[in-house]
Parts: sequence; C-alpha cells; structure tokens
Amino acid sequence: MNKVTLACLLATLGALSTGVATADIILEGKTTSNITATVSAPNNLLVTSDTGGWFDQGLQMSQPGGWDSPYEVQARLKIVSTERDFQVRLDEPLELRNASNAAQVFQQPKVQLSAEGQAPKTLAVATATAFENPVQNVAGEDTVGFYGLSVSALPPEGTFKQTSGTYTGVLSLTFEPVISNP
Repeated sequence: MNKVTLACLLATLGALSTGVATADIILEGKTTSNITATVSAPNNLLVTSDTGGWFDQGLQMSQPGGWDSPYEVQARLKIVSTERDFQVRLDEPLELRNASNAAQVFQQPKVQLSAEGQAPKTLAVATATAFENPVQNVAGEDTVGFYGLSVSALPPEGTFKQTSGTYTGVLSLTFEPVISNP
C-alpha cells in the first residue's frame, strides 16, 4: 500500500494556496508494469535503376540493324529484397503506338529480364516468372541483385515514309516477393 500526501504534491508543483486541506490517497493493487517492444526490419522489395533512381525520361528504343530489324532498348535494374526469391509479370501487353496515327503499332513486342550473367527470361501477362537474388553477404541484411531489362519490337508494316513518327507505350511490370519457409 502506498500513501501519497496530496499537500506534498501540490507544494512541489508550486500550486498550494493557503487554506487547502490535506488528504491521504491510498493506492492499492499493481503499481508497476513491464513493457516490451520489438523492433523488426520491414520486408523490402525495391526496384530502381542501377544507380538507385528511375527512368524519369523514359526509355528510348533504337534500331541498330536494317529497316526490317527490331527496335531495342536495354536498362539495368537494381533489386533490393529481404527475400531472395521474387517473381515478375507484365500487367498488360506492351503496345507501342504512333502518337499521330493510333492504327500504327509496333509488332511482336518482347520484354525480357535477366540476372547478370544468366540467360534472359521472357515476361508475359498473367504468368509470373521466377528470379532469385544473390545470397546476402551479411546475415540479416537484404539481398541485392542487378538485372538487365530488355525490350524489343519490330516496326509497323509499311514504308519508312508511311510509318515514320513518334511511338510511345507504357511498360507496366509487377514485382512480387516469394516468401520462403526458413
């Protein structure tokens, strides 16, 4: 049982005025509690350019071969993940359309992703493709992997004069962690 004199508390606070009566307050029961907190690292899956940013200006395709060769672009990605395993899929088919004539569309677009030093895997809509980051150097730290993103497509049918113009499209990918049992 603890006794606390109200007058002592008020005097300590400097709020005691003359004529205030004192009273004893009796506290019964548990007066202390233990508090425990656990801090855990969040599960990460961060996809950026290899320099930690993003491609704010978009990706510009070029045609290194002849007229009937595909246009291509490559980008290097950095993937930081708590889990080594993750999967990637296209959200919708890639369409590259002429900005002034929507009927003109690039043909046979192909999107591929490859871990450095490995063969590329073609990405598809509604089909997840599995990837695995390298083993962490330090236990408990996120894994870091570098990947090559490659996009290619054949130009629309027709002559250069008929198909010239600016073509744009949106590449939408979903990256998902795959949780493994320890």
